[in-house]
Amino acid sequence: RLTVCNLQHVVTAIIPNELRVYACEVPVAYYGEKVEMGVAAQYVPPKAKGKRRRKPEFFVCNVGQIVDACLPDMQKTMNTLVDVWGEFQDPALPGLCANVVAVFPSCANQGLAKEINLSAWETGKDAYEWYMTSKGHKKALSQHTSGVLRTFGNLLASLQPAEPVRHQDRCRRCSRVVEAKEPGQPAPAMCGVCGGATFRYSLF
Repeated sequence: RLTVCNLQHVVTAIIPNELRVYACEVPVAYYGEKVEMGVAAQYVPPKAKGKRRRKPEFFVCNVGQIVDACLPDMQKTMNTLVDVWGEFQDPALPGLCANVVAVFPSCANQGLAKEINLSAWETGKDAYEWYMTSKGHKKALSQHTSGVLRTFGNLLASLQPAEPVRHQDRCRRCSRVVEAKEPGQPAPAMCGVCGGATFRYSLF
């Protein structure tokens, strides 16, 4: 931690502002020689983790795949992702609970790079309205349909739970799992057994 994690800040300071170097602060388990490793990033709007935490009821998953030798496609999709995350950080944006992106720069066993983008929304209407008005999303669609992207292919899925989502927290004092009596409701702020406070995690 004293060497690698400090070194990442030094390297990041001398490269262009649009880029950064990341070093994991803890050792990562070895999952096997055929398992691909990548990096993930998450954005949670401040309003999604306040006193009235936003409850995710609609999810959009996009899995993009690019031939790993096609660096221009990778650069264009990364630039578009930066534009989209800039939009997500608008305080007036309604409904967004969180956005998580995982990037695998090289999946050697498949000969491609892969990007998995998962966003959680309060309602399908919130997600739909953002997709219809987003400049970043329109840019991505234009690149995808016009041939600007030469190797990019993707899967796009919209997901809505068939049953109420169960939200679980944990007691800080006795470590018991804490959840609401009614499915779909956020876990209470206090443990029903010992009265200790919960961690009050974001709901996604």
